[in-house]
Amino acid sequence: MADLATGEISENYKGLLIQYCQERGLNQPTYTETQHGPADAPCWQVKVSYGDRVHETPEPIPGSKKFAHQVASQQALAEIDSRRENFLAGDIAETLTAVPTSNATPAPAPTPTPLEVPMSLVSSALTIANERLTASQPTRYRTLTDAEFSQKLSKLTLEIVRSLLETAEKQEITFQ
Repeated sequence: MADLATGEISENYKGLLIQYCQERGLNQPTYTETQHGPADAPCWQVKVSYGDRVHETPEPIPGSKKFAHQVASQQALAEIDSRRENFLAGDIAETLTAVPTSNATPAPAPTPTPLEVPMSLVSSALTIANERLTASQPTRYRTLTDAEFSQKLSKLTLEIVRSLLETAEKQEITFQ
């Protein structure tokens, strides 16, 4: 963690953000800084642009420009983690934005029949789906965004669960 009081960095957050961008096929992050304060004790307001996102430090960061870049990268990574957690918790409003294709009102989607399945079955199916997706496209070469990967993961998990339920029904197996 970057310590503002001592100006020390325990991890290379700028490198981690670059790695995040590379894994998703995004251009490397760019940094724009504005100096505040006197030249002998500068503070830096930093904007980090990566993908279609921009993160700006809420306050100027005291110390070197290099340190300010590390702090800004750390904050951007924290934002990414927060968006990922919100998405996985079901709050997809911020992570997925619908792009209207026309002015016509879309027909309502059919309401799927809810499945009642033990959590252990869903958890196992999720593990299998994750292994299949990561084996087919290793993280290092992944070109999907987090939202796209999560959508594929949820779709594959549901396919596995439905397949298991159909097989269990044919075999007259019930879950408790």
